[in-house]
Amino acid sequence: MSSPQMIPIAPASPRRLLRSTMIALAVAASLLITIVLPAEYGIDPTGVGRVLGLTRMGEIKTRLAREAAADAAADAAAAAADDSATTTPPQQ
Repeated sequence: MSSPQMIPIAPASPRRLLRSTMIALAVAASLLITIVLPAEYGIDPTGVGRVLGLTRMGEIKTRLAREAAADAAADAAAAAADDSATTTPPQQ
């Protein structure tokens, strides 16, 4: 058996590369606006996230993040209060 022949492919022209890059950027931006922002941050400028249910998910996620940050701050304050209450004053 012989190996298949490789057909040489010409490199893409700079114009074609630029066009492909612009298309990729447009697709990435549209995905960011319609999918990522609603799902991650609850921001829905187009309304597509609300239709797909992503906005609610993002709102829940940001609310839980705020609650976790508040809990962490409360725990840090409680730990600081415990440290100051348990330290003994210096002996004179």
